[in-house]
Amino acid sequence: MAEEFRYDIELLLEAQHGDVAAFTTLYRRHARAVLRYAWAGLGDRSQAEDVLQETFTVMWRKRRQAAIVDESLLPWLLVVCRNHVRNQLRRRRRQTAHELDDQSATHHQNALHSDAEELVAMRVELGRLSDLDRRLCELCLGEGYTYGEAAALLDTTETAVGKRLQRARARLRSALSGDEPTNTREGTA
Repeated sequence: MAEEFRYDIELLLEAQHGDVAAFTTLYRRHARAVLRYAWAGLGDRSQAEDVLQETFTVMWRKRRQAAIVDESLLPWLLVVCRNHVRNQLRRRRRQTAHELDDQSATHHQNALHSDAEELVAMRVELGRLSDLDRRLCELCLGEGYTYGEAAALLDTTETAVGKRLQRARARLRSALSGDEPTNTREGTA
């Protein structure tokens, strides 16, 4: 009888007794459907081909437990395939998660390094400010005092506080960007 007209049950029984030709016929009969199923689940042809191979490797190893459903081995093969697809997707998610964790850790380390550099630059530039400008930065920028409150505490005008803080902010921005301060004048205002 021609192989294409033989039932899956006959071929499976022969494969269970080690008949490689019967196994090959089952492979030829169902490989395309298994490949399409895997490809649909994974979206990647190469990975689907790997799953196809894994599915039929399991079929050969477990040929004595393989089950015929409605005169076909295909439903059993698709269950095996589905399990391999799920495993592949889990591996892919874990790999992606590890890559994201690695990128996140690198980004976090870079951010910490960058923050530390900015803090050093900020401290250096604050040290270059006059005592009055440094105190205004502490009061208004650090502690949240209003210009009026800071002016009253330091016996100056609100306008002078605004101008001094404007210059101090420009210097601090320049220090953080690595530029030279555009206005290094200290004192008046």
